[in-house]
Amino acid sequence: MNAFRWQGTDALGLPQHGTLEAQSLTDAQSKLAGLGISGVRIRQQSPLRKTNNSDHIQVHVRKPSKSKIRVSKKQLGFFCRQLADLLSAGIPVVDALDLLEERDKNAKSTLVQGLKNNLHEGLKLGDAMAQHPAVFNPYFVSLVRSEENTGQLHRALTHLANHLEQTQSLHRKIRQSLLQPALILLTAVLVTWLLLTFVMPEFAKMYSQQKQQLPNITQWVMNISLFLQSYGGPVLALIAACSMATLTLVKNATSVSLVFDRLLLGLPVFGSLIQRANIAEFSRTLAAMLAAGVPLNESLLHAGACSRSALFRRDLSRITNEIENGTALHQAMLVSACFPEPFCRMTRLGEETGKLDQILEHASGVYREDFHRTVDNLLPLIEPTLMLILGLVVGGLILAMYLPIFSMGALLHT
Repeated sequence: MNAFRWQGTDALGLPQHGTLEAQSLTDAQSKLAGLGISGVRIRQQSPLRKTNNSDHIQVHVRKPSKSKIRVSKKQLGFFCRQLADLLSAGIPVVDALDLLEERDKNAKSTLVQGLKNNLHEGLKLGDAMAQHPAVFNPYFVSLVRSEENTGQLHRALTHLANHLEQTQSLHRKIRQSLLQPALILLTAVLVTWLLLTFVMPEFAKMYSQQKQQLPNITQWVMNISLFLQSYGGPVLALIAACSMATLTLVKNATSVSLVFDRLLLGLPVFGSLIQRANIAEFSRTLAAMLAAGVPLNESLLHAGACSRSALFRRDLSRITNEIENGTALHQAMLVSACFPEPFCRMTRLGEETGKLDQILEHASGVYREDFHRTVDNLLPLIEPTLMLILGLVVGGLILAMYLPIFSMGALLHT
C-alpha cells in the first residue's frame, strides 16, 4: 500500500488537500474521482504501515473564511469593471489589485487587501474569492474559476460587471415602477385615516345635537369612525405584527415562500412581469456559465442559487435532477409553471443547434426588453387608476359627512 498527498477542488469548488492510501497512482486518481475531487495534483510519499482500512483517505477541508467584509452591488460591479480593464491591459492580477487598493480607501479596498492576502497564500483568484462568500456568490466564483483556467479572466470579470449592472437596472426599474403607486396608496390610507379619526367625530357631535335620522352612508361612516377611535391602536399593532410575521415566514420558511411566489405569479399582469424578470436574469446567468464551459447541471444549480424566487429555485433543482437522469432541458422545463412555452421552444432550438448559450443570451435580452416595455406602458395606466380610486374614497367620505347638511338645507327650502 502506497501513500499519496493530493490537492484538488471538491464539487462545491472549494480547495481541498490530504493524504490517501492506494495501490497505485491510477487507483488514487479513481478514488478521488469517486469523491468528486477534480483538478487533482498527486505526489507519492513513503510507504504507509498497513491499517485496518485499506481505503483510508484523510481530507483537510479548507472552508470559506468568516469574512465580515460587505460591499454593495454597485461597488462590486465597479470593482469587476476596473479589474477587467487592468487585466485586459496585460497587468498581472496582484499588481492590478495593488492599483485598485491605492485608488480607494473604503470597504472595497478592504476586500482587495483580503484577496491579495489569499493570493500570497498561493490561491488562485477564484479560490481567493471563495474565501469571501458574503461578497462573491457561488455563481461568481464558479465563472471566475472557469475562465481563469482558460486564461480569459478579464472576459469573466467583464461579463460579471455587465451582469451586476443589468441586474441593478432591472431592480431599479421595478422599484421606480412601484414607488409612485405605493405613494398614492399611502396617501389614500393616511387621508382616510385622518378624515375618520379627526374630522368625522366633529360632524358626529354636530349631528347628535340635531337628533335627526341620518342617511345610511353617513351612519356607516360614523360607525367606522367610532370603531377606529376605540380600537385604532390595537388594529394598527395587529396589522404591523401580522405584516412582520408574514415577511419573516416568507424569508425563512420554504413552504411559505413557495405559496407566496405562486400567488405572485398568479397575479394578473404583475405575475407575468415577475416571470419575465426572473427568466431574463436566469437566462443571462445560465448563458454565461455555459459559455465559460461549466457543465449544464452545475450551471443550473448556480443559476437557481442566484434566483430570488423560491419557486424558481425549487423547479431548477428538480430540472437539474431530471437532466442528470437523461431528460432534455426543454422537456424538463415544460412541466414547470415558471417557464412559458415560447421560452421552452427557444431552449429546444438551442439544444438542437448546439448553441444553447447564445440562444439563452438572446432570450435574456428579449425578456428584459419585454419587461421594460411592459412597465413603461403600464405605468401611465396605473397612476390615473389609483388617483381615481383615491378620489372616489375621499369624495365618498366627504359626501357622507356633508349629506345630512344638504338634506337639512333641502328641508329648509321646502
